[in-house]
Amino acid sequence: MILNLLVLPLAAGYYILTKSYKFRYRTQRLDRNSLFFETVICAVFILIGAFFIKLFLYDQFITNSFKESFRALNPLKTTPLSGLVGLSFLLVVLITYVSNFLLDREQEIHAAIIAIGNEFELLASKAIKEEKLILLSLKNDKFYIGWVKELPIPSQSNYLRIIPVFSGYRDKEKRLQFTSQYIEAYSLLIEDGQGSSFNDFNSDVLMPISEIIAISFYDQEIYDILN
Repeated sequence: MILNLLVLPLAAGYYILTKSYKFRYRTQRLDRNSLFFETVICAVFILIGAFFIKLFLYDQFITNSFKESFRALNPLKTTPLSGLVGLSFLLVVLITYVSNFLLDREQEIHAAIIAIGNEFELLASKAIKEEKLILLSLKNDKFYIGWVKELPIPSQSNYLRIIPVFSGYRDKEKRLQFTSQYIEAYSLLIEDGQGSSFNDFNSDVLMPISEIIAISFYDQEIYDILN
């Protein structure tokens, strides 16, 4: 029966690794064996933490009457360590919810991309943080120039969302041929009082990452010099 209690620390370890903003975006690229190994390590630390909480807080500061009341609520009170293991699971769930409330999800995605992201994700992350324009070249020779609005979550999202500024196609010599200038439309709408920023308009373009063959920063001055 005592060995069966180990399921709870393992469940707690898996829960915090897959639900907490601090860890979930880093563990999504792990295979099953690696995730299980990380879960076991996390479960060990959870049990150690719970042991120290019991030793230095619960045993030292909690009154005997409260301990008896708490023990009466434990359906497995006859099983040694069941209260410690059950409390550790509940604490992990609580800590996960509280930390997710306090943490900035976007910042944690940025941090995960810096830690485990590929070159595409790193460039997209830098573009959104520094508000730089990017040039996306597609397989069908179309291109989009715009701002990254939403980062692709590592190993979860296969799409990139941008606010387009220009779009067009590449000719036979692969030079950019502009066909649409969204920036002018945005400016007119803002002048008419229909919005205060580019984010106010439903012009987002959501494209599969698999259709993008190249991504780079776009600087209009450099483009004008080179062309």
